[in-house]
Amino acid sequence: MPGIDKDAMKKIALPVTGNMLEPHFGHCRNFKIYHVDDQKVIKEEILEAPKHETGVLPNFLAIENITDLIVGGIGHKAIQYLNQYKINVFVGASIKDTGELVNDYLEGMLGVNANLCDH
Repeated sequence: MPGIDKDAMKKIALPVTGNMLEPHFGHCRNFKIYHVDDQKVIKEEILEAPKHETGVLPNFLAIENITDLIVGGIGHKAIQYLNQYKINVFVGASIKDTGELVNDYLEGMLGVNANLCDH
């Protein structure tokens, strides 16, 4: 993928329901976090999402040092907040197992489509 530093440590977050990508960023109860070093997942964890209010989720992810966020749908204002925190946002990911999505991302094959949110 252009613009991605493949040598840098990354923390990739995905909003989840179980082990599947949650279609709407603001509706998630948890985030699955993948710690990546040298293009390999070295740790996985689940973090409980804080209450959904304007700007809270982007701030939460910034505090957790997230570098990349893979989502199905997300509001435009949330993208602006995340970008202010220098978090790369990949919008329109398929609703499937998060491990598959992270592997696709690391291989430069992450398919993104239309944003599933319209606000």
